[in-house]
Amino acid sequence: RQQEGDKVMRDKILIVEDDGMISMLLEDIIDALGRDVAACVSSVDSALAFLEKNRPVAAIVDLCLGEEVSYPVMDRLRELDIPLAVASGYGGDVDRSRCGEDAAFIPKPYVLDDVERALEELKRG
Repeated sequence: RQQEGDKVMRDKILIVEDDGMISMLLEDIIDALGRDVAACVSSVDSALAFLEKNRPVAAIVDLCLGEEVSYPVMDRLRELDIPLAVASGYGGDVDRSRCGEDAAFIPKPYVLDDVERALEELKRG
């Protein structure tokens, strides 16, 4: 589904996370796993704008972005066939059917093992 002019970002992960400190921690974890970060964005609008011209290999999307819920980002990622992992500190309260059948899940706070497991799950999917 790549459009002419889209920038394909091989082996780069998009981070959608509204907390700057948590985003930096996740960047460090991704780096420690030998992967690269395509971008860190903090809102639904900024994520959708990024996806207009860029195609990361996968995305980690925080379920709640301040007052926003990130379902529109998840919908767009699925339309573009970009695998995603949903991050949430709410555990059992996540509507997994709304996130997509193939989405991996990462509990918050982020720890290396959980992020690694989710990225491996996305690779297999």
